Amino acid sequence: MTKTVVLQLGSVVALAGASLLTTSSPAQTSTKRLAADQPFADTSIWNTPLGRGAVFQSDTAAETAMIHSDDVGGHSGSYAWIAVGGVGVYRAKNTDPLVRWTFDRRSATAPWPAGGVMYNGSIELRTPSSLKFLGGSDGHAVLIDPTGQVAYETWIGKWDAANRTIHATYLVRVDLKGSGIASGESRSEGIRGFGGSLLGGLVRCEELRRGEIPHAVAMVFSTTMLRKSPTMAGQKVWPASMSDGGGKNNYQGLVPMGALIGIRPDVDLSKLGLTREGLALANAYRRFGGYVVDASIGSETLAVTEPGCDKQATSNLFTDVRKIRDKLARVLNNSVATPGGPGQRVAATPPPLDTTR
Repeated sequence: MTKTVVLQLGSVVALAGASLLTTSSPAQTSTKRLAADQPFADTSIWNTPLGRGAVFQSDTAAETAMIHSDDVGGHSGSYAWIAVGGVGVYRAKNTDPLVRWTFDRRSATAPWPAGGVMYNGSIELRTPSSLKFLGGSDGHAVLIDPTGQVAYETWIGKWDAANRTIHATYLVRVDLKGSGIASGESRSEGIRGFGGSLLGGLVRCEELRRGEIPHAVAMVFSTTMLRKSPTMAGQKVWPASMSDGGGKNNYQGLVPMGALIGIRPDVDLSKLGLTREGLALANAYRRFGGYVVDASIGSETLAVTEPGCDKQATSNLFTDVRKIRDKLARVLNNSVATPGGPGQRVAATPPPLDTTR
């Protein structure tokens, strides 16, 4: 067994020689994954395990201490939470009716079929009648087209029952074989506040059924936790391309938008008394980490699930949410050059993406 050496560097903890996680082998399996089930490229942040050279903040650092609190900004100002059924994902079939979708604005940089106008435009999409817009006033939905290669995401989407059309204030077309994040600074190529896709880090019901979440996790933090700065650049770190309102927001805390947060490889999860689903989420944080992708009011969301998951499974996540939260720490050397931190990966990468279908 490799010996673990802990080096104290001020408020930073570096783990040297940490053993690979025993839950998986560093070798990749031969099975391929489908973009509709687990999207984005093999090199995407969402499918990249943490590096063994990842440097974690210490638990006493103000930023990490904030992550461990229910009360940032006042009583229950950052209440630990699981957003059950937060984002609906709908797979269209060729037999679904063509529905006209109108939009006030669409993404300027994400690929769009046959060009088309940027503002006050429309597109016809095969759309299941079961599609619903969730997230309260945010009106979120994700429609995966019949090819399984492309998704459409909405902000403030709604059905026009009288005309059997859909309208979205903002509509984004997402390449499910792409990165899942924006391609450049200040660009928005997804509905999330950090500039990326709603599908990035979403926990799917099948993953809870299997007891494995084989990717990084989306995190949504209270505005009381997110880093206060007079500029957008000061409020975020890579992979975030933006922050809410282009930097004009009410962030009040220390944690930057886009922060990578994980569980150190030497934490023994078996001693935390976790349920099966809680262990799956904790393992995801230890293997891949989670990215802060959006802002909320009064909650610290450690996972967002799609609708329809087993009620006992999601109840178990709530049971364990604080046990997991209290083991989280920010990774300080995540960058475009070293996603997840440098060095050999602490766990196996997911199966490679099947790019043929």
